[in-house]
This record gives sequence, C-alpha cells and structure tokens, in this order.
Amino acid sequence: MRTLRLLGKGLSDTFEHLLPFAVFSVLWWIGVFLVPLAPGATVALFAMTDPRHQTNQPDWRVAFAIARRNLGKGWLLAAVPLPLLLVLAWNLWFYLGRDSRFGVLVPVWFVFLGLTASVLLATFAVAGLSEQPIGETLKQGLGVVMLSPFRWLVLTLIGYLMIALGTVLVVPLIFFVPAMLAAIVNRAVLFGLGIKVFDPLEPTPEREVERASSAKRKSRFGP
Repeated sequence: MRTLRLLGKGLSDTFEHLLPFAVFSVLWWIGVFLVPLAPGATVALFAMTDPRHQTNQPDWRVAFAIARRNLGKGWLLAAVPLPLLLVLAWNLWFYLGRDSRFGVLVPVWFVFLGLTASVLLATFAVAGLSEQPIGETLKQGLGVVMLSPFRWLVLTLIGYLMIALGTVLVVPLIFFVPAMLAAIVNRAVLFGLGIKVFDPLEPTPEREVERASSAKRKSRFGP
C-alpha cells in the first residue's frame, strides 16, 4: 500500500507541474545525447523534480547550474553501479531462452538487475536532493534500497513498463517519462530517508484539533 501511495504521489507531482517537468525532461535528453553531460544532467533532473519545491518551482537556469556543479560527481556515482548493470543486462540478453546450464541463474540476474538499477537511481536522487560527499551519497542510496528491496523492485518494474510504453508512443518518452520517473524515485528516497514532504492539502495540527473539537460538539448536541 505504501509503495502504491508513493507511486501516486510521484504521478501527482508530475501532473501538477506538467509544463516545467516537460522542459526538464527535454533538457535531460539533450544532456544524455551529449554523453559527457549525462550524469550531471541526471542529478539536475532529480533536483528539479524535488517534491519539496511544490510551491517554488525552480527554472531551467538553476538546472544548468546544478548539472555543471555535479558533472564530475555524477560520473563518479555512475562508475560504481553502472558497469554491474551492463554486465547483468548482457548476461540476461545472452542466456535468456538459450539451452545452457547458466540459464537457471536468469531469475536471479533479473532480481539483481532490478536492485542494481534501483541503487543507481536512488544514488542519483540522493545527489540531486542533497549536497553531500560522494561516499555518503552512495551509502544513503544503497541504504534506502536495502531497507525496502521489494518496494524498489516493484517501482523499478513499473519504471520499465513506463519506459516501454513511452517508447511505443514516443512523445511521452521525450516529454514526460524522465521527469515522471525522477519524481517517483524522489518520493521513495525521501520516504526511505525519513524526510517529510510538506503537503499543502494536508491539514495542520491546529486544524486537526479544531476538527476533532467540532466533531465532538456535533456528537454531543447534534443528531
């Protein structure tokens, strides 16, 4: 239930900021196609889709500054899980459906592929959500995934499905899928780190007390 709630909040963040998220997605694709800018652009994408910016959405100039500042850090973060991710993906491509004794490891590789992708995404999210040294960023990214591995496997699977659907429709893949996935991952990371996100629609403690008092008066004097 918590996983679905985080997913819903990430989708809600996207629909509430559809235009800026579309701009950030396009800028991210430009960074990816330029290759050397890809890791910095990914950190910037997570930073720009931070749900704590709901009432004060930063503009594209901030995204460029964040990408430039995290260019080297982004490559160092990618250098740890990315090679393992590529090896697992190659093993699955090579052995899936083949008559080989290593074929029995395919389900295990699927799980490790999902967890490795989750760690990669969570690490970049931590880098985008907070300014911390590389070691602490990697530690927190790994920690939030290992704290709830099943949740992250589910979110990663949903992410793969979104990418597949976006690939078929093309336009969503370019304008919405990158920012949408970043928003969902941000929600999961912030929850895993125990960082509360302010919800403008959530009643304040004073309002809750007032509501409880009002309900009590109604039950006492009302029908």
